[in-house]
Amino acid sequence: MIKDKLKVSFISILLVLLLAPILFPMESYFQAMVIYALIGGALMLLVGVPATFLAGVVTKKIKRAIHLVNFIIHVLPALLVSIKMFTPVSTLFSMPYAGLPIFASTVFYVVDEVIYQKIDLKGRLAKGIFLIPVAVFLLFVGPSLFTGFSSHLTATQIKEKGSPEVALIFQGEEIPINSSYCWISDGDGCVYGTDPFPLPEEKVKNVKEITMTSPATLDFSFENSEGEPTIYAYYHDGKGFKEIEAAGNKINISNDIPEQAIKFVVKWDNNKMVKFFVGVRTGILTNGRTF
Repeated sequence: MIKDKLKVSFISILLVLLLAPILFPMESYFQAMVIYALIGGALMLLVGVPATFLAGVVTKKIKRAIHLVNFIIHVLPALLVSIKMFTPVSTLFSMPYAGLPIFASTVFYVVDEVIYQKIDLKGRLAKGIFLIPVAVFLLFVGPSLFTGFSSHLTATQIKEKGSPEVALIFQGEEIPINSSYCWISDGDGCVYGTDPFPLPEEKVKNVKEITMTSPATLDFSFENSEGEPTIYAYYHDGKGFKEIEAAGNKINISNDIPEQAIKFVVKWDNNKMVKFFVGVRTGILTNGRTF
């Protein structure tokens, strides 16, 4: 048994160190191999090798469910390592690298089944066993691959269409609005301010203005965009800063607020975002002073 188990351990460690940098990549293959050799190599020697020897001892004494018991003994310690290294447990399957110890354990298991358990390589069992590492890889890395593909597809569509063009329809007039645009695949990298600013008596460059004598519904159009947007309006009501959120292209604005440039941020489900100001003249003067 010892000779076979040493062979299983050597081949398994070698396969993991060759495959892991490809399936769980870092900045470079060499960098990943060095890190995996140092950290992963230590874990495989401390956990993987003892587990495969333990599996040999246990499965030698039982006559039923040998392959299932062999699988559990190989994989369970690796699962505990992943839980210990990547917490909380609820997010375990959303972290691709959490699957690496489990993937390594399945490589140990497959090699053990071939060399030590001597399964029939032409049988159905062998075909199923060889698919186990692939299934573990897809379970942990598949969602990231799908997200990456979706992000690439979205980025391509956005590049072809161009950034959204904003216009305000107010009192029957269409007013082009100067806006800035951002898109990042996860949506968290688009940073923006939410502060409006008081309007001086003179017009502000690049800020279109409207005059409101009563509460009004601002109707926006967004060319080169898909789906229903969510509009966020940030303004000052004379006492403090406020925020309004509305789904769709329309948002209601009161006229009993100081004259100001209201900050608008518009977001879509695909993480596109535009931001812009609309100057609102209400007759309640601020003379450009700060709120």
